[in-house]
Amino acid sequence: MRLITYIENLALWIGCAALLLMGLIVTGSVIGRGMFNHPVPDDLLLIGLLMVCVIVLPLAYVERQKGHIAVTVIAILLPLRAQAILAAFGNLLFGLFLGTMGVVVAKKVPSEIAQNLYYDGQLDVPTWPMKCIFAFGVAAFLLRLTMNTYESLREAYRPGGQDN
Repeated sequence: MRLITYIENLALWIGCAALLLMGLIVTGSVIGRGMFNHPVPDDLLLIGLLMVCVIVLPLAYVERQKGHIAVTVIAILLPLRAQAILAAFGNLLFGLFLGTMGVVVAKKVPSEIAQNLYYDGQLDVPTWPMKCIFAFGVAAFLLRLTMNTYESLREAYRPGGQDN
């Protein structure tokens, strides 16, 4: 459990560092274009790739904090057991959706490494590193989602007076 929390926190801080790096690239590109007529090479590509880190890596942390957007106008009127079952069902659906995307992306990585694929541009950035990061972020998120789903189901089926 502590290892999972450590991985989630580490992924969050890597995502934060990627956001800072994105800001530095934009700033450097604007200054370079304005003062020296030379922007940062492949700045738009680099920012787009770093966006993967910013979006996907913090997902597990946000799930642990229960920080995702949820509309509970009707759900809060239901008994606690029904709320817990709905939460587990929503986790399952989202896990299937995002997990499918993670598997599809992860399956492409070996062939992209073997073919030495890269994005066109001045820097020839390889395509596979951000796909590995995406797959890692999705895997960490799915692990946390599985833990939260287990907790929801445990809460739904625990004996006692949970139906309010």
